[in-house]
Amino acid sequence: MKLLKTSLFVGLLTLLFISCKKSDADTGNSYPKQVNITYRISSTTTNSLVSITYDNETGEQTSTDNSALPFTKTITKTVNKYNIITLGYFVNPAQTVKLEILVNNQVVKSEVYTSPNSAMSYTFQ
Repeated sequence: MKLLKTSLFVGLLTLLFISCKKSDADTGNSYPKQVNITYRISSTTTNSLVSITYDNETGEQTSTDNSALPFTKTITKTVNKYNIITLGYFVNPAQTVKLEILVNNQVVKSEVYTSPNSAMSYTFQ
């Protein structure tokens, strides 16, 4: 009987250790952390956009005028959990525009728009 109780106890401990979820530090999701953010904008036409707006390294918004497409901007920034970054455009006349946000070279958000202006955001999790 004592051997059965010991075996059961060891088995339960093993299950407990196996089922434990990895912490954020083990999965690379600990914050704050430094990331590379790439903003990409492309279009099916060769027109330039009237305006592009994106969040910069300090958390402020940067606007560029008459930017040629495709447009790419990469920044390095320290982010916290739930920080939000945005990317937007304005063009006249309307055209098909693809917006992409990459974090550490991985696409985290991608949308295609056909309106004269639009924006999207990404929240760090």
